[in-house]
Amino acid sequence: MLSPLRQWSFCRTLFAAFALLAPACAAEPDLPIPEAEESWQVIYLGDQRVGYARIMVDPRKVGDETVVHTTAETRLVLKRFGQTLQMSTAIESEESLAGDLRKFTFSMANPPAMSTKTTGQVEGGKLNLVSEINGLSKTSSQTWQAGIKSPTYQDRLLRVTPLKPGETKSVQAFFPEMGKPGTLKVSAYDTETVTLLDGKTAELQKIKVSNSLVPGVTTNGWINARGDTVKSSTSLLGTEMVTYTVSKEEALEKLTVAELDLGVATLVKVRDIPDPYATKSVVYRLTIPDEDPSQIIPTGDTQSVKKISDHVCELTVTALPLPASSTIGKAADEFLKPTPYLQSDDARVQKHAEAAAGQLTDPASIARAMEGYVQKRLDKKNFSTALASAAEVAQNLEGDCTEHAVLLAAMLRVKRIPSRVAVGMVYISNPSAFGGHMWSEALLDGKWVPLDATLGRGGTGATHIKLGDATFADESASPISAFTSLITVIGKLQIEVLRVE
Repeated sequence: MLSPLRQWSFCRTLFAAFALLAPACAAEPDLPIPEAEESWQVIYLGDQRVGYARIMVDPRKVGDETVVHTTAETRLVLKRFGQTLQMSTAIESEESLAGDLRKFTFSMANPPAMSTKTTGQVEGGKLNLVSEINGLSKTSSQTWQAGIKSPTYQDRLLRVTPLKPGETKSVQAFFPEMGKPGTLKVSAYDTETVTLLDGKTAELQKIKVSNSLVPGVTTNGWINARGDTVKSSTSLLGTEMVTYTVSKEEALEKLTVAELDLGVATLVKVRDIPDPYATKSVVYRLTIPDEDPSQIIPTGDTQSVKKISDHVCELTVTALPLPASSTIGKAADEFLKPTPYLQSDDARVQKHAEAAAGQLTDPASIARAMEGYVQKRLDKKNFSTALASAAEVAQNLEGDCTEHAVLLAAMLRVKRIPSRVAVGMVYISNPSAFGGHMWSEALLDGKWVPLDATLGRGGTGATHIKLGDATFADESASPISAFTSLITVIGKLQIEVLRVE
């Protein structure tokens, strides 16, 4: 079986992804030992088949204790701005019969980028982690609170104690894809007549699942009397991601690259903005049905938000040019130290930083030089990689906006210039629309100044709408949380250009 609770794996796999520590919860009684089983799902985006998934449940004896070992695998083949993007994930977890997580392994492959893997084991009130990124291993640990469940416990729980229409249950579990605990909320509804993949219909109970790690995204599931999910659906990236439980043979049919281009399909059309890179200030009206954009859009050195109604706000973006010269004030260590994705201690990253900075000593001049350097050196632009680490980019010198952003951020840290990456949307002149984007920010004269190495124009205008930022300071091999804000709004966000200066 694969419940809609596991469909969150698919959603996060697309980006190809919250500092939420779950409080301790009451101890759960042991559930019955599950049967060993294997199930397969086929994944659709809209009406196009884009992947498959497999989940295997295998109860095992570890000493005198019975544990539940689960493996969940997913493979997707997508199109992004005309290029093929292939992504595979695998999660292996081990839990007690009460659902308490004991250990896990999460791996992700997104060629041509190198595979990443994180393993974790709960020991003595700690979750000890080993992350492998760009061929290098790093260890870390985080405090572990008793009662946090495995990512598959809720599937077993709903089988044993099914919900009646109108009932709701919340489960706090650890999600290896995110590297953090989160809260799943499951609500049950009445039975519905549901059309299946083969065109036949079935009477199935509807449930809705929300995840605190990805607010604003809800999965609908339809389950049979045994508690197996036959179909699930998530509104994502402006389309519907739908899974159907099928035979192994049908799931493994040869995948073809879907005609749906996610890069193009998620563009938000707006009126023309002349000379966008020279804009000093732009006022936008943002609308998100069923959401309050004023609570989602961050404010800061370049953005201010005014709430108009529950679903509408005005956003003023003001350009913050690179100063002619600058100083560096105090900054938290998370903006300066090397991380698993911003490896400022990597020899190749350091070599590029030195080549870009030359004899420059002024921080603003170094930042300007580095932005232009990365734009020129990454001469092989491609959209087939979701996110490679700075060390890998420094070696291969290829990628899209994400690779430009992480390399520039890491190079800035080599020169002790505080940096982070920003995620949001950027205006594209042809076809006059906003699309998902990532860029870098440097802390200069006490302000976070945007730098866009994809463009290499010495800073940005007012046509970058920021939705969030990230330091990649955690040790997870999957920095999906950096894209959470984009996942939340893309496909739903409406943008109107009101005034341009």
